[in-house]
This record gives sequence, C-alpha cells and structure tokens, in this order.
Amino acid sequence: MTIKIHIGALLVLILASCAPLARQVGTEVAPQISTEVAVQVGTAVAELNSSGGQPDTAAAEAATASYNCERKTCGEMASCIEAVYKLTMCGHSRLDRDSDGVPCETLCKNADVNAIETSFLGVPSTAPEELAESNEEIGPVTRVVDGDTINVLLDGVNVSIRYLQMNTPERDEPCYREATQANAELVAGKTVRLVADVELVDRYDRLLRFVYVDDLLVNRALVEGGFAEVVLYPPNDAHYQEFLQLEQEAAAAGRGCHPTGIFADGSWTR
Repeated sequence: MTIKIHIGALLVLILASCAPLARQVGTEVAPQISTEVAVQVGTAVAELNSSGGQPDTAAAEAATASYNCERKTCGEMASCIEAVYKLTMCGHSRLDRDSDGVPCETLCKNADVNAIETSFLGVPSTAPEELAESNEEIGPVTRVVDGDTINVLLDGVNVSIRYLQMNTPERDEPCYREATQANAELVAGKTVRLVADVELVDRYDRLLRFVYVDDLLVNRALVEGGFAEVVLYPPNDAHYQEFLQLEQEAAAAGRGCHPTGIFADGSWTR
C-alpha cells in the first residue's frame, strides 16, 4: 500500500512539472499547425464568422490560393471544400454525377455543402476559359454485369451504369448469356463515354446513360443486333424512335435473342 501511494505522488509531481512546458509548446506550435492546415486543406472556408454566422469570404480567398482548376478525381482531393471549389468555381460538373449539388458524394457525405459554396461568393474564380468541360463522363469499364449494366471507374469510384432506352434478358431468362456476351464484346476492357438524358439515376442508384465506345453507341448496337429490346422509361426518350425501328428490323430478321421469343410481349414501355 505504501509503495502505491509513493508512486501516485511521484506521478502527480511529474505531471505538474510538465504542465508549463505543455502549455508553452501548445501556445507556440498550435497556431502554426492550424494555419498550415487551413491553407493546404482549406478548412477555413467552411468556418462562419462568430459574429453573425455569415460566410468568411476572407478565409475563402485565402484558401483559394491553395486550389486551382486543374482537374482532379475525388480521390485526389484533400477535402470536401476542395471538391466544392472545383464544382462551384471551376464548373467541373462531372464531380456531381447525379446533379444534386453535392460533389464527390463520399467525400462530402456529412459536410454542409451549401455553407461551403456560399463561402466562395465574391471570391474571384481561377478558372481559365479553356478548362470549360462538357457534361460527358469518361472512364474505363471495370465489370460487365449483364447485357444492359456495367461498372465504370469515375473519379476513382466504381459506379454502376444502366443503359438507357433498352433492356436485355435477366439471369433466369433465355438468351441472358448471349446478351451479356454481346455487351462484353463491345465494352469489356474499353474506355467508355457516358451521355445522360433527362433522368440521371434510377431507383437502384445506378446512373442512366447512353454508352459510347469511340463513336459507337453501344445501346444502339445491342438493339440492332437483336440482343436488347427497346424500352421507354419516361421522361428519358432520346433515340427512342430510332431504336424502335431497329428492334422491329432485328425481330423481322430473327437476329440475336428474338428467335427465343423473350422480347415478344407486345410492349415498348415500362
């Protein structure tokens, strides 16, 4: 018991003697660390003035010095604030794939994106005209799921892509393997270009897109080859009339899956 008391007393003396040193180190080093982080990561942009809760534009201007409009993937960014800067100041719309105003969904999952975006109001943009980009997305195919669904690497994230205006047989239906193989022959190992219509995401959180390999529209090729049926999912209707004619021609010629009767339901809408 005596030994325990002596050890406890010794610890108290040691901690008491170290306290002034700890306070000194904290006073001298902490401001340097916080300033460095604020400049590099841009955390100051998200802070609001304590006086009125208004965006700290001065902090936003300081953080802007750390950012530019060089294109980056979400995985290459230091923070959600940088992602918001790329979207708001540089117009990099590809970072907001579902057009909900939140760039890099994983990075900005718990962030107050509106407050960050407001912080940049009045801050001069660093975006040169030549960095203006289209709404198209480009990435390598990482997996062919079936005849009408693939995974594509976009901004460092594997994203599920559902082909627009068409449908192929499901796993337990006739011609499933043939349709999946036909799709794989067109896109497996390729870099694809994705083009949206009106509705961007389906109920399964898959991106709805027309898929291009160079100038080949894969959706069209699968319909023309008889491996896909045309389906109208309003409000998306681009290419619908064209695809409808191609399906009718494929059915008349007995191409692809049509001889199995899998597409003979008499309907082109869902």
